[in-house]
Amino acid sequence: MAQWSQMTQLFQYLSHEMVNDLYPSTFPIDVRHYLAEWIEQQMDDFEPGKSELEARAKYQLDQMINLLQIFSEQNSSIVDKMKLRQISKTLECVQRLEQYQLDLISKLKTWCFEQHKAAIGHPFDDNLHPLQTFEQLLEMNAKLRQEVFLVGDLTNMGLTEKLTSLLTVLVQSSLVIEKQPPQVIKTQSKFSASVRYLFGDKIAPGKPAMLKVQIINEQQARGVGDNVGELMNHTAILEHNTTTKSTSAAFRNMSIKKIKRAERKGSECVTEEKFALLFSGEIHVTGCDYPYSIHVISVPIVVIVHGSQDINAMATVIWDCAFAEPDRVPFVVPERVPWRQMCNTLNVKFTSEVNTQHSLNDYNLLFLAQRIFDKHDICDFSNMFVSWPQFNKETLPGRSFTFWQWFEGVMELTKKHLLPYWSDLIFGFIGKQHLHVILKDRPGGTFLLRFSDSEIGAITIAYVAVSEGVAKVQNIMPFSKKDLEISGLGNRIIDINYLTYLYPNIPKNVFKKYYI
Repeated sequence: MAQWSQMTQLFQYLSHEMVNDLYPSTFPIDVRHYLAEWIEQQMDDFEPGKSELEARAKYQLDQMINLLQIFSEQNSSIVDKMKLRQISKTLECVQRLEQYQLDLISKLKTWCFEQHKAAIGHPFDDNLHPLQTFEQLLEMNAKLRQEVFLVGDLTNMGLTEKLTSLLTVLVQSSLVIEKQPPQVIKTQSKFSASVRYLFGDKIAPGKPAMLKVQIINEQQARGVGDNVGELMNHTAILEHNTTTKSTSAAFRNMSIKKIKRAERKGSECVTEEKFALLFSGEIHVTGCDYPYSIHVISVPIVVIVHGSQDINAMATVIWDCAFAEPDRVPFVVPERVPWRQMCNTLNVKFTSEVNTQHSLNDYNLLFLAQRIFDKHDICDFSNMFVSWPQFNKETLPGRSFTFWQWFEGVMELTKKHLLPYWSDLIFGFIGKQHLHVILKDRPGGTFLLRFSDSEIGAITIAYVAVSEGVAKVQNIMPFSKKDLEISGLGNRIIDINYLTYLYPNIPKNVFKKYYI
């Protein structure tokens, strides 16, 4: 008893964690307190690993249990207090577990949201390893359920039900799409996707989980309904990789055989209709009494039947990826967005698609704003709103194509034929009014390269021509993708004798390194 009295005086200098280490749940501090005198009377020369002392240790353990039973019969109120104290600690642990789980699921949602944004070029770390801590939460939940079972719930706090609810949410949140399907899919064409189960090796042995895929429309995604199409190769088994310690199912060579479309509203076209892939299955988890139904929905996809629909379908995907909000109702996006958001999206998409570090500058973005709003004056466009029809439903004034169709054509041309020139030799996006302002006082033969605003996927040369002492800005017929396949841009500029200086005053010999 004297030893225990001395020990209790030291507790004030020990941290809470250290006390818990000294007296874990296998040997509670309450037992040490109420049986202090008996414990200190026992022999203390036990050493781990000495098998000859095992019988005596078992005997003393039985004695301790008997003493505890006698003590509990004689002091029922104290025992209840001990139980209440233990339940209070368990409740605190359950609350911490719930918070950890909420934080982890929030991180998973952030990962999925960033994965969605990556489709337009935003940076994204696809490493799922930090989220494998789902397994630790499962183990914590199992231990707490065992403690509640052993101690009982004297206060009727519903701890068992709470832990069961947390477990269900955890299991059902642990399926994630590791590799999303393409967001524009042509019927009859093959594609792939893969899902990962974050419980890793916690799947019950001998009970492989078979997952299947269905294609659903936007309305069904809100209620997880039946499929609206026929998918080929739509099943896969979750398999554990001991090297990576991950459990995944790879769906290879899938294809959409047919699709049932919803009734369209107003002027809505087929490339505006969004679908998704629903991955689902039933899983048995070690330590759980019954199987769980799990499912996860992919990012929105657009189903097309002809390659000519690809660009308009991609416009739907870009708008969705750029302007979707976290935790939205599937697949709701705003009908209009501020220009400052749109210009950031165009810049991110351009640099990602073209694979360049050279971003669009303020002059480029000004012209893009003037073009989409059909305003030729210089003003602050940042607080103006761009609508979906302005982006890809209404044709540009005097043209037969939309803003997105024109912008996508520029990206394709730059990626395939102009990338070496883009960083420092191409002005790019500039309106004719601005063009005349910066070239009007330059010497004859000064030129710059700009993307054509009258054709899709073409670049033109604007230059200063001097005739009878009068300077005038002229434009050479735009060069299309086909033109540049025949002869590159460097060749064409070198061969035009009246071009002398690239704006502002760079000798055109700079293009000689591209001359073939």
